[in-house]
Amino acid sequence: MLLCRRLLPRVHTPIRVYAQQVIGSQIHGKALSRSIPANATVQNALPEAADSASNRQVRAAMAMLSATNYDESILDKRRIHSLLVLLRRLGALSELSASNVSRLVKHVVNNPDVDPYDARITDVLLPLFHQPLRQHSVPKGVKSMSYRPPSDVFTAFGLVHKLITFHRDRDALHLFQTLTETYQIPVEAFAETYHTSPKDKNFAFIIRSTLIRACFHWGWYHRALDIVTTAIMTQDSTDAAVTELALSTLHLALHNATHNHFKHCTWLMCHLAKPGNVIIPDGTIRLFYDRAMHVKDGPSAEFFYKYTQFRRTIRRVKYPLPRGRSLTWLMDYLATTSRNVHLARTLAKQVVDEMEPIPLQDRARFVTLAASHGFASSARTLWGRYSVGRDRDMVLGNASLMLRMVSIFSKLINRTKDEIEDSTTSQDKDDGRITVSSLDERQKQLDDLIQFVERVVRDFRTSKGSLEKISHFDLSSLARAYITLGRVSDGLDMLKVLLGRYEIPDIYDINIAISAIAEFHPRRAAGIMKKMVARGIRPDAVTFGTIIHHAILHGELRLAGYLIGRAQELGCEELSAKTTASLLRASVNVEGTPTSLLKENLQRAWDIIQSGDVSTVVHKPNTGKYCIFASLRLDDPVMAFKFWETLVKGKTEWGDRKQAFQRRLIANMIQRHCQKETLSRDCGRQMLAQLKERRVL
Repeated sequence: MLLCRRLLPRVHTPIRVYAQQVIGSQIHGKALSRSIPANATVQNALPEAADSASNRQVRAAMAMLSATNYDESILDKRRIHSLLVLLRRLGALSELSASNVSRLVKHVVNNPDVDPYDARITDVLLPLFHQPLRQHSVPKGVKSMSYRPPSDVFTAFGLVHKLITFHRDRDALHLFQTLTETYQIPVEAFAETYHTSPKDKNFAFIIRSTLIRACFHWGWYHRALDIVTTAIMTQDSTDAAVTELALSTLHLALHNATHNHFKHCTWLMCHLAKPGNVIIPDGTIRLFYDRAMHVKDGPSAEFFYKYTQFRRTIRRVKYPLPRGRSLTWLMDYLATTSRNVHLARTLAKQVVDEMEPIPLQDRARFVTLAASHGFASSARTLWGRYSVGRDRDMVLGNASLMLRMVSIFSKLINRTKDEIEDSTTSQDKDDGRITVSSLDERQKQLDDLIQFVERVVRDFRTSKGSLEKISHFDLSSLARAYITLGRVSDGLDMLKVLLGRYEIPDIYDINIAISAIAEFHPRRAAGIMKKMVARGIRPDAVTFGTIIHHAILHGELRLAGYLIGRAQELGCEELSAKTTASLLRASVNVEGTPTSLLKENLQRAWDIIQSGDVSTVVHKPNTGKYCIFASLRLDDPVMAFKFWETLVKGKTEWGDRKQAFQRRLIANMIQRHCQKETLSRDCGRQMLAQLKERRVL
């Protein structure tokens, strides 16, 4: 083995000057750590080799090729081929070590891209690689039970497949026969045949299908997936036999897929679902979601689910939803991790419309996710579906679910009340658009909402039995629900029960009481908090967040700012996400705010969103809407686009009227600024391309 220590720094010096004898482990030294100098060296060295001694030429070429054992990228395929041709011309190919030959062949087999030099390298190395394979025969008898083929056999399976791709059918058949004679391709692999059309009996299909079944025998599911994927990609049309083989391969590969291989399965799933005559079985679809949950590959599950919801896909076939635990897992991923509110809402609605069963242990969690992300209609339907029957207490008695339902429906109640009040005011002004029937309809909606949310709280209370036996957490949750609904007296009564049982109120209980006061008198609540601090009771982020939230609602922005500063002084830097979102919206949505202050607030909002330390509440499209309109008021199209790209793009339905209106406003301002030359046209075109809006710049 050789190491050219100073070869790379002086690439124009003949290779014979620096060639010297060293041990093989030194090949991995820094002298050969850069592929560009190495390739340049080969280019200069080969012409010199014609005038040098053949043994030095061989040793130099061997050193170069051996370096690829440590770093495959050190030489490109063209240089490797040149070195191999040189060795063959000098009659020194046989001096290549078996491990070096195997690694070079493996490098070709594992290359997913099309490289013209792969076929040429294979032509040179195939005889050297093929001959030793005859020695690897599967043992007979008891020993065959524990036998595992060596790595060269695994590589050979891929090489047969590659040779077919290179249109080297004769070489592929020769290698295939060797694998068959040594029983590396078992007899069972020939037992299954497909007879669907005469063209299915072509050479490539027969060899590949047999290889795939042999891969199943040895548990090489990833190799089988590689083979069938290439078979599909290289054919002009979707053949029935290849499709059947692909579906069976996919199903088995999914059963055994690791995280690294799962995305390969996802690609094949989407590719198979494209043609009009291929329908993936329901069992494979559900297995895909189960394995996605098992390997924790949420992006792949989201990608495929999104694909199944395209109109062109739904018109042809309606694929099933995940089943069992993977259903709640996907909902959790879409709503919480991916923040894809549109897809999460679609999934919740499908579960409702298609009567998809939710596992008993996941029902409360699924409905809670729907309620917490604003899917009120779906949450209500699912709550009603699972609030009856033998296992109803799993839903009725879940405190987190009850609080989420109270939270979302109390907001709907308040919104409906505001609409009725606004309609009444308009009617008093003789607005002909407002009719008595519409007011009656709104009032019926309000009554229905109130009755439903009261039922949720009442059923929760009933499921818990007597107040003496109810747990501390459930009692506190009940108090919070009452206060949220405006039943402050009932809420405080629940806290009195805790005191009557001589249970010491914790900060959670104190926050409930403060929230009751802050809702009507935020300044008074702030005064109580000051007394808490004076007595050594340290308020937490929720305490501050509750008062800040209500201060914002009352228009007390100065008080909210003071409390934020006070929270930082006391070390409560992390306020709740909802409070942060409320503060963001309020700070950029105050009428009459001076431009300088609005610009400062908007920049602060962007910094908070970019920090990555806030939850989905802050990253909701609704927050983006406020920030976008504030940016437009400041005549800042770049900032408006940033908020749209970060908070809205991909998280709402593209065709929604409100979203289309936002995009048009941003595009119009981009056009205006480009025409004024206050914004570069290149930047404007890039943003317009993302918005999919056409404008003349």
